[in-house]
Amino acid sequence: MSIAYRPSHADATYDMKYGVRAVQGGGRSSARETIGRVASGAIAKKILKQFSGTEVLAYVSQVQQVLLPDGSVDHDTVTLDQIESNIVRCPNPEYAEKMIAAIDAVRIRGDSVGGVVTCIVRNAPRGLGSPVFDKLEAELAKAVMSVPASKGFELGSGFSGAFLTGSEHNDEFYTDEHGRIRTRTNRSGGIQGGISNGEIINMRVAFKPTPAISRKQHTVTREKKEIELLVHGRHDPCVAPRAVPVVEAMVALVLVDQLMAQYAQCNLFPINAELQEPLSLGFPNFEPAMI
Repeated sequence: MSIAYRPSHADATYDMKYGVRAVQGGGRSSARETIGRVASGAIAKKILKQFSGTEVLAYVSQVQQVLLPDGSVDHDTVTLDQIESNIVRCPNPEYAEKMIAAIDAVRIRGDSVGGVVTCIVRNAPRGLGSPVFDKLEAELAKAVMSVPASKGFELGSGFSGAFLTGSEHNDEFYTDEHGRIRTRTNRSGGIQGGISNGEIINMRVAFKPTPAISRKQHTVTREKKEIELLVHGRHDPCVAPRAVPVVEAMVALVLVDQLMAQYAQCNLFPINAELQEPLSLGFPNFEPAMI
């Protein structure tokens, strides 16, 4: 590894950019750096929970070809205990066993597989995000796509929305029993016009197969000589279960940032209190100084 570039790792691009790289452990390209994200994300989640009862939960919804069917996880009721009840962090026990079997099948062959992490936000305050460049989904996408091994991002209907017509995709409004404006469906994923609408925010993040595998691979050295490389050491055959708390942390950090921006921009001096909803709705004992 001191002379050869690992395929699909950051070794080559770090040299191309900086002319130097961390040989042992990958340096800043290693997922070890996510410990700082998770630590700060834990604080962010506490702020969100205490401020507005907001919860951020993530779970593995796909491992290679094993995909959770739509509706198999109730986003209104799923709990952290259900997610953490197995090593793959899938709240559906039946599909968790299938995912574990799929991972074990490639592990014994010295190979790896990818997966998808679904993340939801319950009780998100309305009004988070800004039009144009700081849309909430853009901030979330940037945050989770900075997580090592992430390769794709979807919000709400995501790419499947491209198959629908406007009449099929639109989320129609109604007034609930508490007099609040709601949507009957949630294909928007809880965000419309770059701003949260109070529905559950749901997103999916795709992760590539772990590039460090126990098989010989063709590569080149720093001197551009073609060689075969066999990487030794302990490597996860699927990073998706490991990524669950990291995705939660990044989403929570974005929401706290947006919460502070919304408070400063729109809640200190509201111009139309009839329409602008208080951030701490339902939590009257909250003191702004707490944030």
